[in-house]
Amino acid sequence: MTDKIGGYGRPGVDVNQAKARPVEKPERSGETGAKARSEGARDAVSITDTAANLKRIEASLAQQPEVDRARVDAVRERVESGNYKVDPDKVAQKLLRLEQDLS
Repeated sequence: MTDKIGGYGRPGVDVNQAKARPVEKPERSGETGAKARSEGARDAVSITDTAANLKRIEASLAQQPEVDRARVDAVRERVESGNYKVDPDKVAQKLLRLEQDLS
């Protein structure tokens, strides 16, 4: 017997007592593959402009390095020399903007 995890929904089902049944395949008159599909309904796929743009952006990002080593080295140098200053108001404003964008 399976146990309910969240306590919601239907009670568990005893999978040990479930009966197996054979899979039924649709009958075809000897035609398979593309020929059989061409005589029946055709499947169609259309890509929206948004999906096409996302695909293009994804390809562009895949070509970019994950880390800008020059920028990391510059910030590291400023931190180590004591010249890196944090503006708490600026950080707070950016956190608030991020929170607003996410909600």
